[in-house]
Amino acid sequence: MVRIVTDSTCDLTPEQASQIGIDAIAHLHVRFGNDSYVDGVTLGRQQFLTLLKENPNFPTTSQPSVGDFVEIYEQFKGDPIVSIHISRSLSGTIASAEAACPMVNGDITVIDSRSLNAGMTLLLAEAARMARSGASARDIKERIESLVPRTRLNFALESLESLQRGGRVGAAQALDSGTVQFKPIITVKNGKIEPLERVRTTPKAVARLREIALADLRDQAEPQVCFMHAGAEALGRDLMVSTMNEKTIRDPLLIEAGPVIATHLGPGTVGIAYIV
Repeated sequence: MVRIVTDSTCDLTPEQASQIGIDAIAHLHVRFGNDSYVDGVTLGRQQFLTLLKENPNFPTTSQPSVGDFVEIYEQFKGDPIVSIHISRSLSGTIASAEAACPMVNGDITVIDSRSLNAGMTLLLAEAARMARSGASARDIKERIESLVPRTRLNFALESLESLQRGGRVGAAQALDSGTVQFKPIITVKNGKIEPLERVRTTPKAVARLREIALADLRDQAEPQVCFMHAGAEALGRDLMVSTMNEKTIRDPLLIEAGPVIATHLGPGTVGIAYIV
């Protein structure tokens, strides 16, 4: 059977990853000053939020090492591997995965999701479903790469501060109104963070995320949708429930951003991902 490998920016808990059918996760790293942590292993979500408030250093993040991927791939020698990762434009993770492939004598296919978090999770769920049904690595690759440009991922942020401090703001800088009265809505497009809209309040931002998704999904009977939040479970659950009140959703999933994604998006973020 094909093995499915990913990285910790999918933000699945071990239980969620097991349920979906993920075989292994390469973990990114978070550093506060001189202290280094492993995303989701030695640094959990609540501990991260505490450090973010109390530590004077703004966190930085880095990709898994080539050696991390070699160790993972070696576990599954003899089985085909499909390795799906955060957008190349946002992280060096996929470069580490690619560099590891020649070091392992195996059948390894590396795929750029051109997404992250909830968007990547939807692609992983489809890849794992196909693997369980006996699909080949080639078939999985073709299917996932066909879904990549159809995957939508939108976030409503508390502010642009974390994106700016983490150096990931890019074109989303256009949404910076210079006032905290506006809440930026961003999207992941072609693997990069792009501006979408800005609204005045958080409730309006959540409502707008729902409106955009429902409009995009109006012709789909039972779409698969993944919701997310970063230290804002009530907002994330409100987005999920209110969307489900208007649309029948197949296998809805709510995930919480781990330390790496929360570093760049900031606490209070909510988001929604789906495939059109």
